[in-house]
Order: sequence, then C-alpha cells, then structure tokens
Amino acid sequence: MCTVAAFAIGMGVTKTVAGIAEQNRQHANQVDAVNRSNAMARQNYINQITISAYEDQRKGEVFTAKLKADAASRAAYFKQKELNQAEATRATVANDQQLREKINEQMFASQANLAKAIQAQGTVLASGMSAGQSMLLELNQAERDLGFAQAQIDATVFDATRNYGIQQYGIDLSQYSGDMKARNSITTSASVAPYASFMTPRPIEQQAPRKPSALGPILSGISTGLGTATTLGGKDYFSSMEIFGGKQGDNG
Repeated sequence: MCTVAAFAIGMGVTKTVAGIAEQNRQHANQVDAVNRSNAMARQNYINQITISAYEDQRKGEVFTAKLKADAASRAAYFKQKELNQAEATRATVANDQQLREKINEQMFASQANLAKAIQAQGTVLASGMSAGQSMLLELNQAERDLGFAQAQIDATVFDATRNYGIQQYGIDLSQYSGDMKARNSITTSASVAPYASFMTPRPIEQQAPRKPSALGPILSGISTGLGTATTLGGKDYFSSMEIFGGKQGDNG
C-alpha cells in the first residue's frame, strides 16, 4: 500500500512540476512576444520620426533654394531694366542729335538761300535796268526761287521731325518690350512655405501578462495523484487507510 501511495505521490508531483514548467514556458513566450512587439513599435516610432525629420529638412532646403532662385530672378529683372533704360537713353540722345543736326543743316541752308536771294535782287537793282515790268519780273523771280528753296527746307525739316517721332516710338516700344520680357522671367516658385510633417504618434506600450498562479498545476497534480492511487489501489483504497478511518483503525 505504501508503494501505491509513493507512486501516486510521485505522479502527482511530476504532474505538478510539469504543469508549473509548462505554465512558466507559456508565460515566458507571452512576455517575449509582448517585448518584441513593444521593441518593434518603438523602432518603428523612431524610424517614422527620423523619416519625418529628413523630409522636413529636404522641404526646407528646397524652399530655401526656391527663395534664392526667386530673389535672383528679381535681381536679374531690375538689372535688365536698368540696361534697357540705359539703351533707351542712348538711342534717344542719338535720335535727338540726328534731328538737331538736320535742323541746323536746313537753317544754314535757309540762311544761304536768303543771302542768295538778296544778292540776286541787289544784282538786278545794280544792273542799271530801268524801273518797270522787266525789273519787277526779275525781282519776283528771285523771291520765287527763295520761296521754292524754303519750301524744300520746310519739307525736309518736317520729314526729319516725323522720322524722329517714328524712331522715338520704336525706342520706347523696344524698351517696353524688353522690360516685359524681363518681368516675365521673374519666378515665384516659393510663394507658399512648406508645412511641417504631422507629429508621429507615440506607440502605446503593451503590458506583459502577469505570472500565473501555481495553484492550478498543484491542484492538477493532486488530482492526478488521487486518480493514480484510485486506479492502482482500487476504489476502496482510501477507505482502507487509517487516515480516512478505515479497517486499520478497527484492528487496533
């Protein structure tokens, strides 16, 4: 009977130890899984922060480059506008000088024609020609020649003035066209500043499961021991033991 009890107790202890070991193994696996999940979540959080920081830095660098390009295009516009104004001024001065030279030339020609007419009239008067229709015709002819010459001078001055206006219009139009072309080259690519990335949400750490109680394996071991004793000693095994008040007590 002691052998049955010892074997039953051994089976119960073995069941208890095995149960506790399996319980601890499962608990350790669960803890490892939670730790791995938390570690992966933390690493992913760090990766997302690193990526966001890099993207924000790149957006800032691109925006800064656009600002510099826009500033350079505006500086180039004002520089080109200065050059256009300088060229327009040069062309206007040259056009003015050409007109003045033409007018001065015709003024000298007008004075020369007037002197020629006076000389012609003086020649007629000094010729000793008797006063009459012939002398009058000669004098009138000198005046007509002067009038024709002056008309040619007036026409030349008119044409020169008109040509001056046409040239000046072309100068102004060329300057305006150059200014508009330079203005259209101004870039405004950095009109809107980039937005920073959204804050990466911090991961919620999972809690490791609590270590299970050993009560379950102990009860299972006791149940196994009792079942083993009943199987080996029979269903009346425990009733025959003194501890349960069986026959051993009666024999005493």
